[in-house]
Amino acid sequence: MDSKSLRVGFMGAGRAGTALALALHHKGYAVSAVASRTPASALALAERIDGCVPHAKAQQVADDCDLVFITTPDDAIETVAKELRWRRGTWVVHCSGAKSAAVLEGAREQGAMVGSFHPMQTFPGAGGAGVELSGVAFAVEGPPPLLETLKEMAHALGGWPVEIRPQDRALYHLSGFLACGAVITLLAEAAGLWKVMGYSREQGLEVLLPLLQTTVNNLGEQGILASLTGPISRGDVGTVQRHLDALESQAPSVLPLYCQVALGTVALAREKGGIDKAKERELVGLLEERLARARGLFVG
Repeated sequence: MDSKSLRVGFMGAGRAGTALALALHHKGYAVSAVASRTPASALALAERIDGCVPHAKAQQVADDCDLVFITTPDDAIETVAKELRWRRGTWVVHCSGAKSAAVLEGAREQGAMVGSFHPMQTFPGAGGAGVELSGVAFAVEGPPPLLETLKEMAHALGGWPVEIRPQDRALYHLSGFLACGAVITLLAEAAGLWKVMGYSREQGLEVLLPLLQTTVNNLGEQGILASLTGPISRGDVGTVQRHLDALESQAPSVLPLYCQVALGTVALAREKGGIDKAKERELVGLLEERLARARGLFVG
């Protein structure tokens, strides 16, 4: 069967579900039904897709569609799979990054073919607006012919498929958190230091964003090691010492985070060849000593 003739349905019309449904629709896939725990969300999505019917109950999507994407919150996926009635041969796919297709066992036991399809992308905006899926990797899982269809969809959306072993799903998802949510946390801490200097965090962010954007561009063009800059990459122990002293006296809550991140940076600097073993030992010793002192401060 031509994958674009499949009747595609969505259970969940939040940010990720809306973005994926619209993207598939724009690439010619027949997104024909949607349900959501918030009926207004299902209606809002259906109104943006010709021929898409909003349903009050998820069971109606299961009854009407050949391929169903479950785009509910992660904790609801297993319940949806168990509680609905599935026609034999229906394809049921969840879009969680952290979970494998095993959470759809309830649907598989009824004769459905199950899999997963997760775009390594963030969906911060409402209504799926401004989300770019071109160039994005999609973690795909499932037996043939479902797997081949999911790979085809990834390519159709302008991305590419990656196959992640079930036991590696948590690491896969964690890698995404470190590249996105953790970066935001680091930037929030960096911008927050500007409050100590008499500015707002928003003003600090305005100062730092061009630096972040250049760093991201460098990563794409040159890779990790070539993009590494800063005092640790040069072995500038004196500057690191001044960083530590400033944090200890003016922003002690940030000190443990700085030490942990800096220890990782030391390892990268050594890999890059910017520092020798002696400088590596000196930096590690300094950072570990201050980290232990900071932990003792907070424990006490």
